Amino acid sequence: MSVMTSVMPRIMPYLDGSKFDENLRIKYERRDQVALRNTLLQDLCRDKRILHVGCTDHVPLIDAKIASRNWLHGLITECSSYTLGVDIDASAVRMASRIAKLDNMVAGDITSPEPIAEISRQQFDVALFGEVVEHIPNPVEFLWRFRKTYCANFKKIVITVPNAFRAGNVLGIVRNTETINSDHRFFFTPYTISKCAVDAGYRPESVTMAAFTPPGRLKSWVLNLRPLLAEDIVLVASH
Repeated sequence: MSVMTSVMPRIMPYLDGSKFDENLRIKYERRDQVALRNTLLQDLCRDKRILHVGCTDHVPLIDAKIASRNWLHGLITECSSYTLGVDIDASAVRMASRIAKLDNMVAGDITSPEPIAEISRQQFDVALFGEVVEHIPNPVEFLWRFRKTYCANFKKIVITVPNAFRAGNVLGIVRNTETINSDHRFFFTPYTISKCAVDAGYRPESVTMAAFTPPGRLKSWVLNLRPLLAEDIVLVASH
């Protein structure tokens, strides 16, 4: 369910800064059922050449996610025609490679001005950033540096981030409680992640709300009625 496709032409002047509105109101679309985040990413990556940035996940979570077949890099590896994963944490790359028995991950810093050879000598359909940007102190610079170094090596970028409007946050407000991954620096909205992408030199094509965990019947009903309560935002952009 893309919530921004039809409104993108109207809000693009605000995203690129050519227009300003102190109280910009955006009415989002509601068309189809809210998809599961991993299922949506598999559909976006199916039969394509994928560069998976930040591929390993948090070290304490890798083993359990691989065992439960909920580890994104493994799922993308299975459905794509080719996947290369890159992660700045060399120990996590070694651990994930050993547990998953995969040899398609390398350690490296994508923000370094020196290109990573395994990336720069290949062509990719999609550069996937799954739950990465919210960990970065300066998301715009991070995405800009990646585009500057590797723009010739990929066609589209897919970014997933936690949604500031998610239902858990709304309930937390009622309870005066914040629940957050301790390594996160940001929550995003469909507009703000699109704004970051535009500032970094990308052009948003679609923004889709997704459920991070499989929804039950009640949750599915709520999310299909109010998709902005979903946990995750999935942005597809070109450059």
